[in-house]
Amino acid sequence: MRIAVGALLFEGNTFALGRTHIEDFSNNYLFEGAELVEKLADGDVEVSGALKVLAAAGAEVVPLIATHGGAGGRVTTACIDELRSRLLRRLNGQRVDGIFLALHGAMVTENDEDSELALLADIRSMSGSIPIVITLDLHAHVTPRMVSLCDAIVGYQHYPHDDPFETGVRGAQLLVKAVSKPGVLRTRMKKLAMLVSPTTAGTRLKTPMRELFKMARAIEALPGVLSASYFPSTPWAERVEGGTAFVLVTDDTEDTGDDLLNGLCETAWSLRSAFEPVVYAPQRALELSENVEGSPVILSEMSDAVGAGASGDSATMLHYFLSCDVSEPVLLQIVDPDVVAEATLAGPGATIRCLIGNKIETRFGDPVAVTAKVVRFGGGEFVYAGGLMSGITSTTGPSAVIRVGNITILVTSRSAYEYADEQYAAAGIDVRQFRFVVVKNPMNYRQSYAWAPASFALDTPGAGRADLRKLPWSVCARPFYPMDDSLTPIYR
Repeated sequence: MRIAVGALLFEGNTFALGRTHIEDFSNNYLFEGAELVEKLADGDVEVSGALKVLAAAGAEVVPLIATHGGAGGRVTTACIDELRSRLLRRLNGQRVDGIFLALHGAMVTENDEDSELALLADIRSMSGSIPIVITLDLHAHVTPRMVSLCDAIVGYQHYPHDDPFETGVRGAQLLVKAVSKPGVLRTRMKKLAMLVSPTTAGTRLKTPMRELFKMARAIEALPGVLSASYFPSTPWAERVEGGTAFVLVTDDTEDTGDDLLNGLCETAWSLRSAFEPVVYAPQRALELSENVEGSPVILSEMSDAVGAGASGDSATMLHYFLSCDVSEPVLLQIVDPDVVAEATLAGPGATIRCLIGNKIETRFGDPVAVTAKVVRFGGGEFVYAGGLMSGITSTTGPSAVIRVGNITILVTSRSAYEYADEQYAAAGIDVRQFRFVVVKNPMNYRQSYAWAPASFALDTPGAGRADLRKLPWSVCARPFYPMDDSLTPIYR
């Protein structure tokens, strides 16, 4: 069998002011043609898992493109046009028996809220009725139209996302099955008008999402059920039909799909209040940390999480620490290429006076004036230790470590999704040497910093804030939870 393989992943944030360019994709990975197989065959991403399955099945791979832009503001029209063109150009005219495609499911662009649907429609038109299987991030925005354009949809099982490889394996196994026996797969979905904050939706801790994880795994053990996926779509990519979807893939030997989907939806709705996040004002988080023995105390400024699509340039916590009486060592990170350039020009050991932060995201405060000592520089290159880009080399661009009194700041030229402390470590910073460490992700820190004596989710302004009631909703159709409630489920 000849199988086309590709990937085009990106998680958008419609509340963010920033824009995402093709450089943001190439800074993570952007492979095309034979290079896709060469670079990813032994990797840990979705395509890597699919390639292993297809090799074992004796399939001939037709490589398209594979890329991941991380997360951020809307993708520019020029960028998405280029990437879509390159993928379709490699597929056009090929005789293939099936298509494996890894998508995120939450891409938003400057001119198209459903660019992934447009891509799938082009692929379906180009390829005819051959089987198409797609894998999606757990936070994908799934619609009936998406289901109609492919034969099966498989989502990540874990959050934090440490199973892209396994997801690729599961998706490719379904594709091989569909190619070998056409018409064997049946995919259906049901969706709640319920948005949840990712900070409460981990699958490894005791959370309501953990209960849905266990329920889905039990369902997959039933006769005829091939895959059960849940998609609490990212709340920061606002859609008219935003919500939490459940997708079931069966082989039609048992026709229990509707009952199973109903059960998943009813269980999720019954758990809705447990998804409400517990967040703290910075002052309250510091008060609670006074009784914490050991270091560091992790402070998650999730409102500025790059993994949520925010800009990463918030100076809110810098301003807070400068204005309070904390004398213990503090570590935080801010995107500001201007300050990196100033520090580089001045050199190590020099003192600079600069305005830092709040230059991309300008709605929540002004840049902060500081007098800082330049400590060192770095190229910003690091390797992801886990998560959805495990093993991939990425970069924050030229970076500088500066110190303002007791506050150490890693200043970077560009934003990059953080899984653990790779970015700090690449800059020569040991997080264990600080009393307070500010991280900018909504969930990964709970796993990556599980060894820390305490952590607090902060309630600060930003495009990725955890308290969904404080976001400026304007598109998502009402009613939906948590803005509205009902004793019985509200469905899309």
